[in-house]
Amino acid sequence: MDEAAKLENLQTTIKLNPKNFQARRELIMLCLDLGFEKTALYHIDYLLKIFPDDSNLYYNKGICAEKLKDTTCALLSYQKAVELKNDDPDYLYNLALLQEETGDIDSAMANLKKVIYYKNEDANAFFSIGILYSKKNDSTTAIKCFKKAIELNYSDYFSHFYLAGEYKKIGDSTNALVEYKKVLELSCDYSWAYYNIAQIYFEQGRITDCITMLRKTIEKNPGDIDAIKLLAQILINENNSDKALALLSKKVEKYPTGDFYYLMAKCFSLIEDYPSAKNCLELSLNNPQTLSYNYKAVEQEYKEIG
Repeated sequence: MDEAAKLENLQTTIKLNPKNFQARRELIMLCLDLGFEKTALYHIDYLLKIFPDDSNLYYNKGICAEKLKDTTCALLSYQKAVELKNDDPDYLYNLALLQEETGDIDSAMANLKKVIYYKNEDANAFFSIGILYSKKNDSTTAIKCFKKAIELNYSDYFSHFYLAGEYKKIGDSTNALVEYKKVLELSCDYSWAYYNIAQIYFEQGRITDCITMLRKTIEKNPGDIDAIKLLAQILINENNSDKALALLSKKVEKYPTGDFYYLMAKCFSLIEDYPSAKNCLELSLNNPQTLSYNYKAVEQEYKEIG
């Protein structure tokens, strides 16, 4: 029986016998799988009137509420589920993630540690704790957590990525590069890894390698504004303003940012095409929300260009 037929069959069963609680529970789970959260929530609330101490119903209500963007309801539902059954790692994990999202980092940390207490090989919990320690600027502990997550699930490239980020924070570029490269071994299309490798190469003065990684970043994510901008700046500095202009002219059609227009103005100035440079400066000033360069300085350049 396909899902649509099963859905119709369960709805018919419940209509004929509203007290068929098992069918209603099955319908809730099917609705969650199919994306019918409001319908699932209706049936959860129906059952909670009959089974007010059912922790799993509250847990599923939290899932529904999260999907419906009702954070308050989701938080209260997960809290009630944990109150009724405080040793369930799934309940604790979902509650912790929502607490993190709402800024209650300490409560999130405490609940994630409980997850590990009850399920000490939960790679996701170690990863999430690592994120929290990173937010607290405790790179030493964050690194330990990400390493443990990798030990439990080597193929999780997000753990490698965030581990690399912590290494970079503490100035350990060597290990950061090792981890970013592992990310690419596990997920060769992950553009942020290419970009972060490019940044390290740039800091190390490995400009040719940096350019290669930036081009790879843009290949994987054509809309990566930061990568395009950094590549253009490097090309300009390397006296390749024609290549920078070709890159920017192509990208600015789809992403008309103030920064791109400003960099194009730099290119035109270098080839002494001052009318075009002035036009681009004007366009950059007309896009202040996407201009990260000092607005007054750009305005002064516009006045002085002649």
